Amino acid sequence: MFFYSPPYILQKLSPSVLHWKVETLQKEIYLTFDDGPVNSLTHKVLKVLDQYQAKATFFCNGKQALENTETIEMIKQSGHCLGNHTFSHTDGWRSSLKHYLEDVKRCDDVFQSSLFRPPYGRITPGQAKVLSKQYNIVMWSLMTFDFHPKVKPERSLRIMKRKAAPGSIILMHDSEKAEGNVISILTGVMEYFSGSGFTFNSLESVFPKKSLMI
Repeated sequence: MFFYSPPYILQKLSPSVLHWKVETLQKEIYLTFDDGPVNSLTHKVLKVLDQYQAKATFFCNGKQALENTETIEMIKQSGHCLGNHTFSHTDGWRSSLKHYLEDVKRCDDVFQSSLFRPPYGRITPGQAKVLSKQYNIVMWSLMTFDFHPKVKPERSLRIMKRKAAPGSIILMHDSEKAEGNVISILTGVMEYFSGSGFTFNSLESVFPKKSLMI
């Protein structure tokens, strides 16, 4: 089990194409949540973030967004930002370029964002090259594995405390698979790093919007 980024071959792509961390010397951490929203769980996540005046980025599937429109509005009204995560959680390695771009566009029709994260971290160089014209493609520095039944929250939190640093992008989930772990891990991260002088910001404050349409 590893708590780092997905397939290392992707890290060879230019930093202008895939973003693995934020270059900063400030004590800032960037929390991200994938695969939601799921009304009850996402509301709990938002409540914890609000308690610590933290901002985060939610990479949402278009299908989930359509089914939970009130939660999407709550995310935005709370000062967090949204990111495109395709419409149907599509695996880029198993999709043609045409089909993949169509699924990304379907999500974009539900809500607009200049941030994109490929589901499973799987994207081909060709897909990344095209999408990077319109989106900032954001990967991650650390994954909590909050969705994994064999990873205890205590272990995940120990790794976060040891490995997270200024500019880290931490991947969490507000999906059903993570429901048993994510709040415990998130609360621990908030308590530890807030107490160490870190702040939590959304990625929208870092990456400039792109206007070129694909």
